Amino acid sequence: MKGSNGDAAISELARRILRSTGVKIIHDGGLTQEIEALASELSDKAPKIIFGIESEIGDSADIYFLNMNSQNGIISQEAPISLETVWIKGGAEKWNFLKNQIVELGRAGYPGCIGCAGPAASEPWDESISRDGKN
Repeated sequence: MKGSNGDAAISELARRILRSTGVKIIHDGGLTQEIEALASELSDKAPKIIFGIESEIGDSADIYFLNMNSQNGIISQEAPISLETVWIKGGAEKWNFLKNQIVELGRAGYPGCIGCAGPAASEPWDESISRDGKN
């Protein structure tokens, strides 16, 4: 993805999700069918990926991504305290961008491919720079 700082954060979270062995997505209930569709689409378009997606309904408008064996992420209007968490500024409108990036990378073979996630994938992620808007 190219463009805004949010695009870089979306790409980073998509890579983190695909590097993990599964993800729990905590949301307000509005994404239940979307999350099921993502699991199905990944299974169809990237069948080599063995990956679990769990949906959990919470009481916040924020969308949390709890990754197995990888650092977490959040879509939220407010930045999380931890710089270990990738922050995508926004609300549920960012979901489709993230979902599409996950599917595109999965179809390309990420994380098992070389270079398919672009040059940024080989660079260490710097959350503080991302939040400052300088990436």
